[in-house]
Amino acid sequence: MALLLSCASAAPLALATVVTLPSGSRQMRAQVGRLHAQAAAALADQVQRVLLDKLDALTLATRSLRLADLDQEARQQALLLIYQQTKGADVVGLFDEKGDPVVTPVRFSQVVPEAQRDHEEIDQEALNAYAAAVPLRETLRSKGLTLGPPYVIPGRGGAPVARLVLALPVQGARGARWVLAVELSLRSLQERFEKLRPTEGSAFLVDAAFRAVIHPDPNVAFSRADLSKHPLLSGIQQEDVLGASADVPVSGWHVVVQENAAAALGPIRRLARHAAFWIGLALAAAAVLAVTTVRSVTKPVERLRAAAAAVAAGALETEVEVRGHDELAQLAQAFNGMVRGLRERVRLEATLAISSTLELKEVLERLLEGLSRLVPYQRAAILMKRGDRYRVAAQRGYPEAEHAGVLEQVLPGGPVERALKAEQPALGWGGAALVVPLVSRAEVVGLVALESNKTGAYDDEKARLAMRFTQPAVIAVENARLFDEVQRLATLDGLTGTHNRRHFMELAQLQFESARRFAQPLTAIMIDVDRFKEVNDTFGHAVGDDVLRTVAERVRRTLRAVDILGRTGGEEFAVLLPGTVRDSASSVLAERIRRAVGDEPVPTPAGPVRVTISLGVASAGPDCSDLAALLRDADSALYDAKESGRNRVAS
Repeated sequence: MALLLSCASAAPLALATVVTLPSGSRQMRAQVGRLHAQAAAALADQVQRVLLDKLDALTLATRSLRLADLDQEARQQALLLIYQQTKGADVVGLFDEKGDPVVTPVRFSQVVPEAQRDHEEIDQEALNAYAAAVPLRETLRSKGLTLGPPYVIPGRGGAPVARLVLALPVQGARGARWVLAVELSLRSLQERFEKLRPTEGSAFLVDAAFRAVIHPDPNVAFSRADLSKHPLLSGIQQEDVLGASADVPVSGWHVVVQENAAAALGPIRRLARHAAFWIGLALAAAAVLAVTTVRSVTKPVERLRAAAAAVAAGALETEVEVRGHDELAQLAQAFNGMVRGLRERVRLEATLAISSTLELKEVLERLLEGLSRLVPYQRAAILMKRGDRYRVAAQRGYPEAEHAGVLEQVLPGGPVERALKAEQPALGWGGAALVVPLVSRAEVVGLVALESNKTGAYDDEKARLAMRFTQPAVIAVENARLFDEVQRLATLDGLTGTHNRRHFMELAQLQFESARRFAQPLTAIMIDVDRFKEVNDTFGHAVGDDVLRTVAERVRRTLRAVDILGRTGGEEFAVLLPGTVRDSASSVLAERIRRAVGDEPVPTPAGPVRVTISLGVASAGPDCSDLAALLRDADSALYDAKESGRNRVAS
């Protein structure tokens, strides 16, 4: 009877184990496959972005250059300019239809002696490999951007480094067609593959012909081995390999992320062996013990399955509650460790992405993007300290910008006020809101506000997770904010918001040199506010400042995006008009500026103040030696306008 009872009690456990463990193994295999698919898609997206960035940079760098119209020395300088604009380029060359160089190629070792991370030193062997990889015929046939075949040669330290030639057809002299070829090192992509590959597996990249481009095995990389028979590329299923592949649309390449199945599914297989042991042991136990054992096995597996599904859906904050010290608890601990590792990887990737730019808006957008993968939200905003208030600097999910602006009103007792006072994360509205302070040097320089549509979406654990993610990013935010402020203070006039004299002269000098090099027209306008001293004497300097700000704004509204406006003195302004001749500037634009300023009085605290301006126009002729001469001519014309009665244009 005891044996029968034991068998009866063990039967449900055996049935549950037989049903749930294979299902859990299949689900774990599927979840691991989805994680690999996400990793492969992320790597393919990074390859796509790198190639598109390089293609865009090459297109922009060559769009305005007319290589056919330049002499030999100017073409050499144009190649140098393209090299400098195409970041990461190792060699830039210009070839005719026969493949002969039109000018000597520009290579990294000639331009920057010190080796940098984005460049490879070019010796004769590397230069020969580059010349052989230029897709000359394909580029001439395609009439557009062409990717040459990847090739691998030793880099610094002898490690294999994949390289690629981008080619673009350009118009040559006397109707000929030339090819502009730029060699790029794929070292940065190689490093990303090494950082993102699974701990027990590998990630590699193949071209459209399934030949290795980036591979962890140096021998495979150097030989550019044919990997078309790899199970993840050929579609042949193999039980000992887990992974996924993803396509790179712009190039036809393929990214593969793989892992040994035994290492990935080891915990679930160990669980099966332990379960068999417990089934044998249950044969000697009572019926109650058998039922209890069944329940203790099925519930943890179900929790693990649900948690794995949540992680696959992107909820990386999910963890499984660990109960006891048996094998299921060990599996739960292993699962939690894996999820924590994924969270840490996402956090590191996001932190690296945030730190890779100094543009404040881009930094804040990347901060919100990275945070969304760890602490999901429906709406989010970042408030940065400006003066004594906190203003919305970036936001997501709000239907209108003013909706996010409600956060700027610090409500007494609300999560924003509590986060500011305690310098710690604060929950609000029943756990539907979370505010995380950005603390730098014992000061709250900003706030991250997250909102969910579900009450109780945020708790103390979510708050700690968000704090651990945002605090390392504070340095990047502060650096970007300081860089933005320094850039603004260094280039803008504090009163009018126009370019200050120094920055105006720098921009004007660049435009003058460009106009002279490409024989383009260039016109300067000098502007002076008429009888401005009388305004200061009559109404005071505060009103005078209002007048200058309004004059600058009215002038700015009449100009094109390419025109340069600067404040060169007290009430004096200067405008540089690229591509504009003197007659057009004086008869159309200058008169439009004069009317825009003088037709309506300036509203001030002292009442409307009517002001007029005088303008002097000058163009850079063939005999104009430098920028100073052009500005002197415009200033002389301004003097004529003021001598002729003011409120007029002279040229």
